[in-house]
Amino acid sequence: MKKKYRIRRTCKWVHSHNRHLYCPTYSVQVRTWPGLWIDVKQFKDEEDPDFARREAEELLDKLNEK
Repeated sequence: MKKKYRIRRTCKWVHSHNRHLYCPTYSVQVRTWPGLWIDVKQFKDEEDPDFARREAEELLDKLNEK
């Protein structure tokens, strides 16, 4: 059975330089049982959220090649 992977966007509050920032976090997840998803790796970047999304997409592509 082939494993299924996905990217899930979550929102985290991070503390940076005496203030709180809203930072999107991208989690690459694998489905283990129907309806149960486990995080493989999380990506976040306070300065450039698009970079974190691209990194998550690259990992997803590598996992789907297997």
